[in-house]
Amino acid sequence: DITVTDFIKTCAHIGTEQYTADLLATALFQQLQITQATIKCFDCGEEGHVRKQCPKNEQKNKKPSRPCPRCKKGYHWSSQHRSKFNQNGRPLPKQGNSKWGTGSSAPQQNRIQPQLIPT
Repeated sequence: DITVTDFIKTCAHIGTEQYTADLLATALFQQLQITQATIKCFDCGEEGHVRKQCPKNEQKNKKPSRPCPRCKKGYHWSSQHRSKFNQNGRPLPKQGNSKWGTGSSAPQQNRIQPQLIPT
């Protein structure tokens, strides 16, 4: 049995911002569930996740069995370490292209400008 006060309390939120937000949240959640079900993994072919979140991929991402060849400190890939010093405390050489490139070490040629000789 619904009383008048229960009916008034139930209908009090209709049209308010809270009610509209609840409706939108429910609709978005349902749409997200539909979209999530149609996503297909490019790695294993199963639905519901992408390759980055693939549970079979977790087995592949193992830590290396040897210390890092660059810093020799820990068991991580050389592309993942953040250390700037090796195990002896010496600075590590920079990887990749340097900040300034090869501009300062490249020999520069002096060009002689041809001058017109008046005749």
